[in-house]
Amino acid sequence: MLKGRPLIYMILFFVSEALMVGASPFLFRSWSYEQAQVAILGLFAISAFLCLLLMKSLMAMIRRDASAQALETLKDMELEQLAAMVQTGQEIEAIRFRIRKHPSVIQDLEEDFPDLYVSRCDNPVADAILFRKSREMKEQNIRSHFQVSLPADLPLDSAILLSLLTNLLDNAILAASQCPSERRFVSLEAGLRRNCLVCICENSVSDNAAITPGLSSKNRPGHGHGLQILEDLCTQQGGQLKGVMENGRCRFTATLWLEEEA
Repeated sequence: MLKGRPLIYMILFFVSEALMVGASPFLFRSWSYEQAQVAILGLFAISAFLCLLLMKSLMAMIRRDASAQALETLKDMELEQLAAMVQTGQEIEAIRFRIRKHPSVIQDLEEDFPDLYVSRCDNPVADAILFRKSREMKEQNIRSHFQVSLPADLPLDSAILLSLLTNLLDNAILAASQCPSERRFVSLEAGLRRNCLVCICENSVSDNAAITPGLSSKNRPGHGHGLQILEDLCTQQGGQLKGVMENGRCRFTATLWLEEEA
């Protein structure tokens, strides 16, 4: 529902349109042809200007709504993550003992405690996403490997990071799920290289898979779902998306330029 500035601009736009259409006959009867033409052109210019303001306001409203929706999704992920962490509180002492004895036991711990979540990243947004997607992959018998090193104060909007990682992993999970269970895997590496965020996502694919941006997997097996969103997202951030498929594997590299710190 429109409100605020978009509503005001829309009302003014329709008023100017009505004036231009309704006043035209009166102007041509009462004024000279040249004067009437100038007045109508003036009304048209005002109408066009109001239309531009209306479109800009609508686009801003759409972006705000999309950002709010993304943050709601992130909130749900973080609540789910918190519930899992609280649920495994009784296992803490046993886990600490295992970690002291064996520093590299995250995979073993997750096998022994299926409901356990081990934090993988300092960035809370990325950590919440990895938590949810790791659960989804376990449910679909997809082996996963995450190597994500992102700071908590990453200079990137949370909604953009959420969209980037979610689409990368959703796309990979969808493609891997179409492979035989023994071949299913998804890996994600993400980190900073100077002022650039680099994400590399690799997964198994079926024999007839294809990289087709803008085409969902319902129309063609394998990759395609969400690729157009990823391409647009990378382009908007001054980066790019590259995909390579060979030997039953698909590898996407997404780069996004970050704002320089003041």
